[in-house]
Amino acid sequence: MTARKLQFAGFLFDGKSARKHPVDIELTPQDIILKNPGHEPIHWSYSNLRWSANTANLFHIEHGEINSEGLKTLVVDDPDFYNSVSKIAPDSFFAAGKQTEINWKIYVAGILILIFSAYVFIKAVPAFLADRMIDEIPVEWEVTLGQSILKMLPLEQKPDQKVLAVLQDTVNLLEQSVEGNQPYDLRVYIWAEKEVNALALPGGVMLVSKGLLNQAESPEELAGVIAHEIQHVLLRHSTRGILQNLTQSMLMALFVGDVNAIMEKVVNLAGTLETLGLSRDMEAEADRKGMELILAANIDPHGMIRIFEKLTQEESHQEEEIINKTSPRENNSELFSYFSTHPSSRNRLTRLEKQMKPHENRTWVPLFPSLNWNEIKTGNKALQQSGS
Repeated sequence: MTARKLQFAGFLFDGKSARKHPVDIELTPQDIILKNPGHEPIHWSYSNLRWSANTANLFHIEHGEINSEGLKTLVVDDPDFYNSVSKIAPDSFFAAGKQTEINWKIYVAGILILIFSAYVFIKAVPAFLADRMIDEIPVEWEVTLGQSILKMLPLEQKPDQKVLAVLQDTVNLLEQSVEGNQPYDLRVYIWAEKEVNALALPGGVMLVSKGLLNQAESPEELAGVIAHEIQHVLLRHSTRGILQNLTQSMLMALFVGDVNAIMEKVVNLAGTLETLGLSRDMEAEADRKGMELILAANIDPHGMIRIFEKLTQEESHQEEEIINKTSPRENNSELFSYFSTHPSSRNRLTRLEKQMKPHENRTWVPLFPSLNWNEIKTGNKALQQSGS
């Protein structure tokens, strides 16, 4: 019969420093004896120990509690140690070790569940609250907010009045086809932005960038984008997005205990105007409602399709620049295009074409038939500079 191995070597961590102390270990049925030359033997009763083992044959035994005296840990790297202890130690010792291991797994699982729940809570609750709060927000509040944001944006200081008239006349024409009474004074401004972009602010303010004006080849194309932005205003998407962002920041601040994060979010609001918190569902809804508005106004919907096709090409071009890192833009910043935060342009084109299909046989009267948009655009030096 093979003799039971009762003598081992290990390392003791005293809990006061990171230094490890070599010790000789002797196993008895009552306790574990730690021996260090020049010191009195230390007896650890099995009833006061906790243990764990891993696949690397490391056996950890803990003694004491985390306090001023420190939690002592004995580490044994010997494949025979586990078997020897299991034969000589009482069953209660191994039951306690397994329970400690199970409790640790439960603890880790609990933390993961808590983190996941917090993430879902912070993501879902702001949208829920924004949906409930949006109907209680007065129009006057939206107007004030929109005007405050407008003051932060670089507008065209001396906009061409002919271009501005085409934009505002298009807004007015589309507004006539809006069902029911709407409470907003819909106004359009030219945004001194070279990127192809448009934006709807709370309270009825809309902006069209010089880059987009340079790309458009007809009033019908401009009408497609403007109809989309009008629907953002009427559906209060920007206001809803701002409420959602602020609510999310407040909840995050509560979790991390940083109240200053709320104020920082408000102060830096203008820096996140690319999205204004708009979701893909909001963008898809503005697409669908925008096409409905175009059709109701008896405007050729092919213009909306054409401008979306151009913007799809712009999106693909910018994606290539980002991938190849050949963008010539100032400061090498990856500035957002009109659809950078929108649903896939290709998918939305397919949906718009499907929505337009039942009206293919209608006869369309040109929008502003006496107007030569390309002549106006060619004569506008600011637009030509933006396209260079």
